[in-house]
Amino acid sequence: MDAPVRARRIAEALASPPPTPEQERIIEADPLAPLVVVAGAGSGKTETMAMRVLWLVANRHVTPDEVLGLTFTRKAAAELGHRLQLRLRRLDVAGLLPRATQDDVAAALAAPTVQTYHSYAARLVGEQGLRLGIEPDTELLSEAAAWQLASQVVQSYDGPMDAVELAPSTVTKAVIALSGELAEHLLPIAEMDTYLGDFESHLRTLAKSGRMTKIPGGLDGHSAKLRQLLPVVTAYQRAKHERVAMDYGDQVAIAAQVAMRFPQLGRAERSRYRAVLLDEFQDTSEAQMRLLESLWVTADEPVVVTAVGDPHQSIYGWRGASARTLDDFPRRFAGPGPQAPVPADQAQLSISWRNDRSILAVANRIAKPLAAQGDLDVAQLSAGPAADDGEVLIGRYSTLDAEAAQIAEWLKQRRLNLPDPSTFSAAVLCRKRSLFVPVAAALEVAGVPYELVGVGGLLTMAEVGDVVSLLWTVHDPSRGDRLMRLLSGSALRLGAADLDALGVWSRHLVPRGSGSGDLAPDTAERASIVETLEHLPAPDWVGPSGESLSAEGLARLDRLAHVVRRLRRLNNLPLGDLAVEAIHSLGLDVEVAARPEYDTGSGAAALDAFLDVAARYAGSAGRATLGSFLEWLEAAETEEDGLDAPVVQAAPGVVQVLTIHAAKGLEWDDVAVAGLGEGVFPAHSGWATWNPEWAGWALGKDAVPHDPGTWVTADSGWTSGVRIPFDLRGDVTGLPALNWAQVDTYKDLKEQLEEFRAAYGAHELAAERRLAYVAVTRAKHALFLTSSVWGTAKRPRLPSRFLLEARDLIEQGDVPGGRIVHWEPLPPEEAENPLLEQPRQASWPPPQVDSPSIESLRAAAGQVEQLREQLEHDQLSWRAWSSTLSPQLRDDLTALLAERDRAGSNGSTSVELPSHLSASQIVALARDPQEFARALRRPMPVRPQPAARQGTAFHAWIEKHYQSAALVDVDQLPGVDDDDADHFADLAQLKETFLASEWADRQPLEIEVPVETWIGTASIRGRIDAVFPAVAGSSVPDGGPTGVVIVDWKTGSQPHGQEAATRALQLAAYRLAYARLRGVAPSQVAAAFYYAATGTTVYPDLPPDDAIEQLLAEAVSS
Repeated sequence: MDAPVRARRIAEALASPPPTPEQERIIEADPLAPLVVVAGAGSGKTETMAMRVLWLVANRHVTPDEVLGLTFTRKAAAELGHRLQLRLRRLDVAGLLPRATQDDVAAALAAPTVQTYHSYAARLVGEQGLRLGIEPDTELLSEAAAWQLASQVVQSYDGPMDAVELAPSTVTKAVIALSGELAEHLLPIAEMDTYLGDFESHLRTLAKSGRMTKIPGGLDGHSAKLRQLLPVVTAYQRAKHERVAMDYGDQVAIAAQVAMRFPQLGRAERSRYRAVLLDEFQDTSEAQMRLLESLWVTADEPVVVTAVGDPHQSIYGWRGASARTLDDFPRRFAGPGPQAPVPADQAQLSISWRNDRSILAVANRIAKPLAAQGDLDVAQLSAGPAADDGEVLIGRYSTLDAEAAQIAEWLKQRRLNLPDPSTFSAAVLCRKRSLFVPVAAALEVAGVPYELVGVGGLLTMAEVGDVVSLLWTVHDPSRGDRLMRLLSGSALRLGAADLDALGVWSRHLVPRGSGSGDLAPDTAERASIVETLEHLPAPDWVGPSGESLSAEGLARLDRLAHVVRRLRRLNNLPLGDLAVEAIHSLGLDVEVAARPEYDTGSGAAALDAFLDVAARYAGSAGRATLGSFLEWLEAAETEEDGLDAPVVQAAPGVVQVLTIHAAKGLEWDDVAVAGLGEGVFPAHSGWATWNPEWAGWALGKDAVPHDPGTWVTADSGWTSGVRIPFDLRGDVTGLPALNWAQVDTYKDLKEQLEEFRAAYGAHELAAERRLAYVAVTRAKHALFLTSSVWGTAKRPRLPSRFLLEARDLIEQGDVPGGRIVHWEPLPPEEAENPLLEQPRQASWPPPQVDSPSIESLRAAAGQVEQLREQLEHDQLSWRAWSSTLSPQLRDDLTALLAERDRAGSNGSTSVELPSHLSASQIVALARDPQEFARALRRPMPVRPQPAARQGTAFHAWIEKHYQSAALVDVDQLPGVDDDDADHFADLAQLKETFLASEWADRQPLEIEVPVETWIGTASIRGRIDAVFPAVAGSSVPDGGPTGVVIVDWKTGSQPHGQEAATRALQLAAYRLAYARLRGVAPSQVAAAFYYAATGTTVYPDLPPDDAIEQLLAEAVSS
């Protein structure tokens, strides 16, 4: 028998650092026993799990294809899968793989299975769903498609809703949330309805107490609201069934039900996989817990499951995750024993390889109360050997604007201190999106480039808000609030007198017709201000009090009315195209490109991201409508936790502003955490109260100032909002109970309700503490924790208990790089909010250029005009004239003159290459660098191309042909990138030719795949038309039968010569991006153009993987 291969020997073979004792214990743990690993933030869990797999394979415990790894994101799955494949090959080269594996070709080619939890559930449902009547081709609804379908159900529902006083969009959100929660806890709707019925019956039996005449907390009305929502949820479930569709919650629930009801499924999975790794286990839901438990736990077989997670990072309770999943793992995944099941063993990863010492000191202090709340031992994090002291700064300021200004100044200085600003890595993390606005404004003033991450953050950008307001104006004539944004904002810049006159004219308009048939004056129909655009007054109109519209104001209104009418005529366009038209109509694309503080690509980043959101919604929402899209955006704008767009890698040197939930799994060198005040972070509904006994502010009637341990918060839990009662949840043991069945009077119920709310307030406070821990541990080297005294309320805001804990730690000298830069004290009792005392001031109408540099631009323009006149009169020489200029202006003009001279000599144009490029822009750059540069320098609106519409129709027909999960109408699909499309091509002929091609009978793996990857200094974005599995014996030149083929549909003619080689760069970019997205080698990805006009498939000779990087480098150097 061969000697065992130790973890250290594997590390030596891979030229990796030797494992720590903690890592070594996990890597070499018993392969036939369950294990739970508590892995702190930045503790190298991915590396440790990869080494665990290598050790299992090297020691013959498993073959590579007998390993199953599950995680939550595709990015994490691709990273782990790629790492395992690469290192298994290197172990093979080092001779550490067993001979049997080396000699067995199939085993040598096999790789571990690494999937997301949802994709694993999808496979089980696809293979076994028929046992429950679920068809294998059941459509999986995306988030957008689920919203679209639920919105249709809500709009058409005609049942009783008198107890539901919510807007239709809010009801839609409630239906989706309730449906998802029911699925996550495997709870039938009828069971919840019965529970609520019993609850209401008991409430009616309670005796009144004293003057209490109403049921405390409005519990009867809340229960009635929930019961009236349940039939709407039933209708939503029925609509999915009729459409043969399901959402992600249904998918996991169905997989769990199949696993629980049919034990043979578990036996098949256990025979297939002999080692299971469960990543981020603290984020699993009850349905996922039951699914995995049913598959892998039996009374007489080893439990070969290793769960990895951090209970301190369980922050997704709002989507079904429970902080108790890790605590429950040792018991629920216990292995077989001689007399009783043996609980799973526990191991730790407590060395942080990410954070410096000062940051870890604050993180450990914040997490300290959490360690006593769970059943598992969670060790404090310690710094790695390469860690430095780092820096933790604390600042508490008078107002939110002052706080944001200090954050911006700190980031500005950190950026300036770097030799290369493009290496700047920083983020501002916010608990609530309302903080995005002042933070973004401060960064703008400071000249620090930034991006707001997520749909909710995106909507706070001024240019995106203008586009959305215009689309609302087009869609809904009653949304005068959206029109007013356009009228008073930078889009139209109407003055006060014109707005007043327009309001007067609007009130004078009455419904046209032969009189009103309304009997009640309050129901009489009146024209809204949006409808006023269709009936503008004559130029000589004068109101009853002398109001009138200026000639310029009337002209601007007339132009806007023309835009609205035109967009309404184009309402049948795909959402993305309609959004593009709205952007062009307002001239926003040119406006943002002209911002002096951004390059061309960065300036338009927000609009590009919004167009991506519109395209994703249209491509995944079924029969997407403008109305449902706008309602979805409103939900995203108000939702603090959900509906975020995927986080993408930031452009170099750009500060990311995002919520803490969106920051999970990410890291930056420098991080600012804003808004650390009670009520904001931690989030709760409590208010500061003055305690006369202690002469200070505190939280709660009997709370002590300066002692957060006495501050009390409360939360209503399921007794308000739309949630299932805690008694019905699978994780009920970890939640406070409302013992309503044990009370007999209103008074008893009130006391019980107060106890429940206090207990749940403490429960939610622990969730906020976990969120604070996540926020702090995102910083590698520098952390800035900030707060402000005054917000928008009359009372001051107490400093967050988390901020106070960090401050105390610094004052005690326990933070090596800690410093309190400013601490604004709380005011006395009689103090009033200075922000409310003074009227808010703003420049109105706003400047035409929404930029802090507008005044400096105007000053420079005035100086240039003054000097131009001086030159004309005095005939000064350049040397004499330039001596009168400021050094900065003299240098700028010298550079401009030099550029003019260069352009005159060789006709070249010099611009800075944008940090974000599309695949088609790569082709344009390679085709003609000078024309590409001129287009960047002077961007012009693109004339609509009829040929592109032909490409759209063909793409739409192909998707219908493949019956993809994103089926929509022809005018509601992407596919307008065929810049060479043949306008005269016959669509019927294109279809006929396609049906005779090799692709007609093949089933794609994916359709319309959005990709983005960094190549050199630029982020390359694109959308792949289709991805097919490679077929042995086909015309695929490389990739082989185990690879894939990327196909780009073209309706134009086939190019030749240099143009064909240039266009091949598009496929090269797609191949590299897709390989990175799916964690496979680029050699396993073939790429082809299919020319529909001739039915020809062309596999061009693709340039090397570094060709695009060389092209970009040459463009930068030139």
